[in-house]
Amino acid sequence: MARKGLIILILAAFVATGVFAQDSEEMPRNTFTIDVGPTIFGLGFSVVGNLVPVDGIDGNGLGFAAQFERQLNPGLSMAARFAYLSIDAGYTETVNGVPTKLNMESSSFSVEGHLRLYPFGEMFFLDGMLGYARLSSDFEGRVSNRSETVNFDASGNYLKLGAKLGWRISLGRNGGFTIEPSFGYYHGIGLGDSVGQQFANYIEGDSETTEIFDFLERFVFVGGPRFSLNFGWRF
Repeated sequence: MARKGLIILILAAFVATGVFAQDSEEMPRNTFTIDVGPTIFGLGFSVVGNLVPVDGIDGNGLGFAAQFERQLNPGLSMAARFAYLSIDAGYTETVNGVPTKLNMESSSFSVEGHLRLYPFGEMFFLDGMLGYARLSSDFEGRVSNRSETVNFDASGNYLKLGAKLGWRISLGRNGGFTIEPSFGYYHGIGLGDSVGQQFANYIEGDSETTEIFDFLERFVFVGGPRFSLNFGWRF
């Protein structure tokens, strides 16, 4: 009896798989999109920099991201995403009555794998992410009453985890132009000392500059709240 039940269960699974395969053939299976969220953030960093809870920071940036999604069946897909962000920021701080200037040129890239669930079979999705990120920074400091500069380079590797939800809206009858807004939260786990910690070790102490970079590292370059606005083509 148990053996018959197992055979029936296996046959039912094959039938279900066949149904999903038939549906998958009738629907677009590929979606390629460009995320303009990092681009908007990079171009507007002079404004976004005001969110950092310390005065004296300014800068500009550049960012972009691209994603390819493959539909496995109407309720499940997998996606690969590449993202890049570069920020050139300056920070002025007075130490013991002497003005100092610190320039930070930082860039990060990440490679992400996404598993998406479409519980209602089409637009709304839940997205889980596992990825890798690398952050590189070049610090250059100058004290106003001295001619020499101080340079320090650091880099860090991170494991990324995250989740988000969103909507995939195709304007064509069977795919075509696609808009995809989504939002969620990412978290980075340092594989070794973070760039902020390396900088703190280099200056042998903490400072407001270290706090600024910790903020950027945790909530801009690697983790933090994420809003994406993707435009692309579903085919």
